[in-house]
Amino acid sequence: MERAIRSLGGVARVHVNKWGDGGAHLHMFLIARPEGMMQLRGTCLPLWDDVLPKVPKDVWQDTNRRIAEAMATDGGTAHV
Repeated sequence: MERAIRSLGGVARVHVNKWGDGGAHLHMFLIARPEGMMQLRGTCLPLWDDVLPKVPKDVWQDTNRRIAEAMATDGGTAHV
């Protein structure tokens, strides 16, 4: 998944965060840190989601499509 996200371009690093609430399931998040935005490093990266402007819906959907297609090139199936 990291390779697929980095294929978007402009992504310096992909952070993997996991949260568990004590139940029998796991929440895993992959968060892309944009190139050149060193202030977003580390554990504060998820907090910026509330501060940065929201991405327009069509851009969000195109990004998800591109990630799915990149994952499919490695043998998966793109469901978009």
